[in-house]
Amino acid sequence: MKMKKKSWTLLAAAIFATLLLSGCWLFGITLVLNYDIENKIASTDTHFNSVFVDLTQEQDWKDNQDKLDEIYILYFYGKIYNDENTPATGQLYVYKDTTLHTIAEVESLATLVLDGLVLPAKDTTEVPITAMKLEPIRDLVMKGKFALYAIATNVPFHIEVFDATVVVVFAVETIF
Repeated sequence: MKMKKKSWTLLAAAIFATLLLSGCWLFGITLVLNYDIENKIASTDTHFNSVFVDLTQEQDWKDNQDKLDEIYILYFYGKIYNDENTPATGQLYVYKDTTLHTIAEVESLATLVLDGLVLPAKDTTEVPITAMKLEPIRDLVMKGKFALYAIATNVPFHIEVFDATVVVVFAVETIF
């Protein structure tokens, strides 16, 4: 038993010495990308638009794209105005592009990432920084491009998302 422990100790010491002498170290750092959504997402139960999020155009992404390793978390914050006379429950969906044109398409093809946003009638709700469900869209976000859709569960609805930001926290491998 002593021989095995000694072998592992010697192997670890040899690896450490090699890294030390070569000046090569592998460290992980965290990269936080804040993507401000410039356009409003205006949605009714009959017509809506989506916004395309393109993280690949951000300088931090460009500088580190070959070293992106893992996504830790995906956040959303912003303001949502409910233009109806009744309260609504807001939802955010993510899809690979902006080609969805009906609520049924959004609900069946896109991935629900944020649900239960309480939107009082004829009022603006400020959504604090809130984590979105990441697991179902992890690979899509790692590619750096996706579309964001906002709808409400009740009909009729008329909501507008504005002053919104998507925050993505990545792990980045760095070799020194």
